[in-house]
Amino acid sequence: MAVEEDHWVFYFDPNRCIGCHACSISCKQFHGRDADADDWRTVTHHEKGEYPEVAEVPVSMSCMHCHDAPCAEVCPTEAIEKRDSDGIVTVDQDVCIGCKYCGWACPFGAPTYGDNGLMSKCNMCLDQGPGSGAGAESKNEQDDPIQPNCVSDCVGDAIKAGPQREIIKEASQAAAERFQSNDGRVVVEPFRGEENLDMVEHAATPEHAGD
Repeated sequence: MAVEEDHWVFYFDPNRCIGCHACSISCKQFHGRDADADDWRTVTHHEKGEYPEVAEVPVSMSCMHCHDAPCAEVCPTEAIEKRDSDGIVTVDQDVCIGCKYCGWACPFGAPTYGDNGLMSKCNMCLDQGPGSGAGAESKNEQDDPIQPNCVSDCVGDAIKAGPQREIIKEASQAAAERFQSNDGRVVVEPFRGEENLDMVEHAATPEHAGD
């Protein structure tokens, strides 16, 4: 069983995102999903500031693969699993009954109800096509782990994925550069998927970065 620091997580930096939706489109293409199907990765646009100094902030978000996944807790058939090997949350569609409990329980609305009457969601591209990733090889057992398509196709390099220990280090470095904190200390707390949308804007602020 992998330790929590080896569990895979996403990292999104809104300062690098240009709002092009390439991540969302790439996800659908890789998994062979219809263009009008619910997104496994969504891009929303939010206004920031006050007139006349107003800016638009794009936010790309998918399943957070939560540390304590509420979708797995409410699933009556145990079709949803938080994998010990790499921390990725998968839905076994051979066991799913399409009750939608997981979709209601998820604070991010990640699980979606498909035309086949079953739930599906981001599985960090454990497999190609519409599969759920259940039973797929662990990312941590691959010699050269395959990156999710939303990561590899992001033109702004705004999305990262990998073991938590590596992502935390990278996010800390990004926050240190952004907020001029160069003392080498970690300024981003471990991200478990329940806190906020991104790690740079919310987990490290100018007030905290220089403490």
